[in-house]
Amino acid sequence: MADQHIPTSADVGNMYDQSTDLLSEVMGGNIHLGYWRDNDDDSSVEEATDTLTDMVAERLALSAGHRVLDIGCGSGKPATRIAGKWSVHVTGVTISAQQVEVAGALPEVGEGNGQVAFRRADGMALPFDEARFDRVYAIESFLHMSDRATAVAEAARVLRPGGLLVVANPYQHGELSPREAQIVADNRRLFQIPPIGDAEEYTAHMVKAGLEIVETLDIGENVRRSHTLAAEVIRRTKDTADGAFSEELSEAADIIERFGDLPQIGYGLIAARRP
Repeated sequence: MADQHIPTSADVGNMYDQSTDLLSEVMGGNIHLGYWRDNDDDSSVEEATDTLTDMVAERLALSAGHRVLDIGCGSGKPATRIAGKWSVHVTGVTISAQQVEVAGALPEVGEGNGQVAFRRADGMALPFDEARFDRVYAIESFLHMSDRATAVAEAARVLRPGGLLVVANPYQHGELSPREAQIVADNRRLFQIPPIGDAEEYTAHMVKAGLEIVETLDIGENVRRSHTLAAEVIRRTKDTADGAFSEELSEAADIIERFGDLPQIGYGLIAARRP
């Protein structure tokens, strides 16, 4: 029987309250996967995760002065990178109190172009007026949301007419064997993720929310290395940890690596416009 574990927003927030520092260290200051062009690309994890941030930003077609919303801002690094490189202002929201504290301490916090602001908020109930932002993006945050249709509708609601939404997210395609289904279930419980869904789920939600799909791009093979490298860093970390925590880290590393090896796990970039 399929694992139907559905985490609450509080579950997701608590998970990130406990894991943000470690995940940020593992992923080069970001809390999302990295992009490598091919097997010969020797970029570091930090360079690869920054590249994925840039790929999202490029699809936003940013202009100086734009007001941008980052749904699921993590440690704040993507927001500061985008704000600085494109001379825009980025507001980041996260369900994690720890992430708000970490991101809110960044020197780039302010109200001008090239600066950022952060607040605690649920992506399924955004505390902003309609058409508040010129651009909206979500990097691996819709993955955690128990009602993705509502999350997408909220993103569309706060986006001005003519504005763009870009979503970067893992998804599942194809059938799973019982062993593979258990690997997915283990990863979902580790990271507080509802059933993962396929790429068509996200595009269907966007169309239902009144958005027009501009681009869909699968980069699953380009991000796959992230899981192996993350597992390696976590295993090194566990060697300096004590007792039960060391065992938890070892188990987490194994789960992450097995999940990343599944060919049925893809990764999509989807861009959509509000008419």
